[in-house]
Amino acid sequence: MSSNINTLVKMANDISHFFDADPDKEVAVEGIRNHIAKSWDIRMRKAIMAHLTQHDGEGLLPLAKTAISRITV
Repeated sequence: MSSNINTLVKMANDISHFFDADPDKEVAVEGIRNHIAKSWDIRMRKAIMAHLTQHDGEGLLPLAKTAISRITV
């Protein structure tokens, strides 16, 4: 993985850790999705979505994978 993707994976996982505290995992996934959709610029979103598609989201936590799969550009 490139250093840019490593950084994005780490950021997505950090967000996932924060929202993982919610006992309702659907709420957690939506929180992660919303945060990435609203806070990351389009290039970052496209890069992490491509990583999910092309590399099965290598390194991403399960909640982050689910959330990223629901992002629309």
